[in-house]
Amino acid sequence: MKAKYIYNEVVSFTANCINSCISLLKVLVRSSFALKLPPTGPSSDCIVLGNGPSLALSFQKHPEFFRKHPLICVNSFSLTAEYTELKPQYYVLLDPNFWLAKSESVKQTIKAMKERTSWNIYLLVPPTAKNAVYLQQLIRENPYIKPCYFNYTVFNGFDSLGYRLYRQNLAMPQCQNVLVASLFLSVNLGFKNIYLFGADHTWHQELHVTDENVLCFKNIHFYENAEQVRYVPFYKGEHTKETFRMDEIFVTLGKSFYGYIAVNKYADHRKATIYNASEISFIDAFKRIKL
Repeated sequence: MKAKYIYNEVVSFTANCINSCISLLKVLVRSSFALKLPPTGPSSDCIVLGNGPSLALSFQKHPEFFRKHPLICVNSFSLTAEYTELKPQYYVLLDPNFWLAKSESVKQTIKAMKERTSWNIYLLVPPTAKNAVYLQQLIRENPYIKPCYFNYTVFNGFDSLGYRLYRQNLAMPQCQNVLVASLFLSVNLGFKNIYLFGADHTWHQELHVTDENVLCFKNIHFYENAEQVRYVPFYKGEHTKETFRMDEIFVTLGKSFYGYIAVNKYADHRKATIYNASEISFIDAFKRIKL
């Protein structure tokens, strides 16, 4: 048993050495040392809004809570009535589809941001979005939207080295889901109590395999009528007819949930606490609370 323990420690140390060197090289090549996150106000608390179905119930049960703290929203939140009612201070986009703007839903999201935003909001995106036509047009035509860029350079290796790079906004944990990025940015913005809502993550319950072995998915958001959402083939990309296999989807889901473990460890390191206040959630990385 002792020999096996020593072997595992040597393998782990060697892997961390190699991964740390590769990650440092990626930071030197890909990351910009000039990028800065926006300033924050006096509040030490913030709220991160996922778009899961349970968010509608949270809004219904605790309307005043969402007016007390700065809000961070993601993806297509600009299409909702709550966007103009609550006026989030931060908007995080990570999926390149949002600055390539090829799908109709993404175009509607960008259009809603441009037409409905009448207060100052920081738009947080990776540098790869900087020259995107749709986002540049959005920023040019609506002066309330302030672009801020963060380095999405994934770090793997020793935590101590990773945390130093994280703190300088030069690297991040892998963010398979935009909420991982939003929580990480919340910590780096300086918030100490971070409340997460609408992070249902019940994706595995919305999968279906047809008799022809086609994997289908029903993706439901809080602003949609669940009864009207139908199963559709789960394609690997917007312009391909190849669908995911079941093993591929669960590998992807595993990366998403591991991202929450990584960002929670970093939050602990920065003396911040992430509370999962979602009415329904399969995330087990954070402290669960009920308001």
